[in-house]
Order: sequence, then structure tokens, then C-alpha cells
Amino acid sequence: MDLAVLDAAGLDTADALSRLMGSEALLGRLLGTFLADENMDRLEAAAAADDASAGLEAAHALKGVSGNLSMTKLYELTARQCELIRADDWPAARVLVPEVRAVYDRLVAAIDACGR
Repeated sequence: MDLAVLDAAGLDTADALSRLMGSEALLGRLLGTFLADENMDRLEAAAAADDASAGLEAAHALKGVSGNLSMTKLYELTARQCELIRADDWPAARVLVPEVRAVYDRLVAAIDACGR
């Protein structure tokens, strides 16, 4: 696994590995699970349907996964979305969806480049 590729995409591999007792194999398995997660698609669908409740569910799930995997930028964006939605500012949260998608896609590309 090329940790530098993951770091460049926004995954703090040192932090992630410290959570996983240094196990790159476990990190690889968890990244595979991340690739199968459907919450990014759910977030985009919620934005398209103008559904703040579904948007909060998807953003919150992405926040949890990205936080656990030390995906710093994705975590920060989804945490911000959750704050905005909870503050009844769905329009501002919805505007962040393309940026969340771009960060998500960079992570997916890096994980794929590492052979996961």
C-alpha cells in the first residue's frame, strides 16, 4: 500500500495506522469497506431531492466513516454540513455537496491506485 498516495489524497495515514495498531492490512480492509459505502450517492440524491433529513443522515454517516479513517478534509466538510443542517441551513449545506464529492473522488482514486 502506497501511504504517500493516500496522504496526498487527504488521508492522514499516520493517524489512521495509530488507531489500527499499525496494521496496514486492517487499513486496507477498511478502505475496501469505504469503497462499498453508498452514503456519498445518498448525499447527492438528497441534495437533488432537496431532502435535508436524508442529507443529514448521509452526511453524518460519511462524517463518521471519514473520521474513523482519518480522512481529514472529508471529515471537516461533512462535519460542517451536519452543523449547517442542524442549524436549519440546508441550502448552505447543500452547496457543499460538489466539494464533498471532489474530496471523496480523490480518496477513491487514491485507494484504487493502491490496489484496493
